[in-house]
Amino acid sequence: MSFYSTVVLITIVLSIIMIVHINNSNIVTENARKGFCISFTIIIFVSFLEWLTYFADGKPLFPIWLHTLFSAIEFSIAPSLVVLWVYAIGNIKHSRIVIMFLLLHALIEFSSIWTGAIYYIDEGNHYCRGEYYFIYIICYTTAIAVMFFEAYYFSRKYQNRNLSSLIAAFSSLFIGIVANTMDGDIKTAWLSVATCCVLFYIYYIELVVQSDGLTRLLNRRSYENHLAKLNYRTAVIIFDIDKFKSVNDTYGHAYGDTVLKKISKAIIHCYLSRGLCYRIGGDEFCVILNKNSFHSESTVIKLNKRFNALLDELRRKEPSLPTVSVGYEIFNTENEVADIIHNADTMMYTNKNSNR
Repeated sequence: MSFYSTVVLITIVLSIIMIVHINNSNIVTENARKGFCISFTIIIFVSFLEWLTYFADGKPLFPIWLHTLFSAIEFSIAPSLVVLWVYAIGNIKHSRIVIMFLLLHALIEFSSIWTGAIYYIDEGNHYCRGEYYFIYIICYTTAIAVMFFEAYYFSRKYQNRNLSSLIAAFSSLFIGIVANTMDGDIKTAWLSVATCCVLFYIYYIELVVQSDGLTRLLNRRSYENHLAKLNYRTAVIIFDIDKFKSVNDTYGHAYGDTVLKKISKAIIHCYLSRGLCYRIGGDEFCVILNKNSFHSESTVIKLNKRFNALLDELRRKEPSLPTVSVGYEIFNTENEVADIIHNADTMMYTNKNSNR
């Protein structure tokens, strides 16, 4: 077995393993399941097509028209994969523009069957790059750039500040594309695509695991991990919805979930630029300010006033929206975290009693 055949086999086996894993996972959404499974299926299909064209190259018995068609399919599909990954995480914007872009790119690639602009198969059945091969590179690079920024902004919604998985994914893809562009005999592009897809899937799972399913705030596990690593002066702010049980009893649990979402959005609106926002219980939330965002107690007071003002504004439009009690404490490295949480809780419950 040749080196290239081994690379193709690894790519296909890796993709099959990922399809099985994704279908057996209880974490991913149906949207993500479809997006990633379709992506890995395409990788298997196109890797096999590339393998066929590789061994067909220069072989007079292999039909030139079939060699040309297989190449057109491969070129057309490549940029659509990265768009599929953005679709999988549910963050694709301007879908009509994206679809038009992909269709236009596919049209250009298939037109090369007759024009030879992007690529062509010569009389000896050899694959050759056309004069305008750079158009394919531009389209592919554009799709990758769009995906990176869409994924980055998606991660911001989930408050993910760890971009190592995302950078690693794109680095593997970039290396594979550059190597293949510089030397057409280096056939590792689809292995790099498969590796990128695996790393992007890991990146997506990391976002899901650390987030609360209802509010999309960071969950209690993330909160406890953050507290365990806290080693800088900051403020810990605790929130509790007043009379939330009464809200559920009076208006139903569906409305209760709506309240949780609206309070969460208010917290994100007021605090996200300054810290990390968590849902730590049924109707309990927490914000831990960033190291560079906390200057003094006045910073917390201003943020809390802004939050209460926003809730008052929302309550004028929706009188049934409950009040929220807030407490906080300043954390210094010499303090025990448990004491800080206790003091913040104490302030919050004092304010809750005054709201009754």
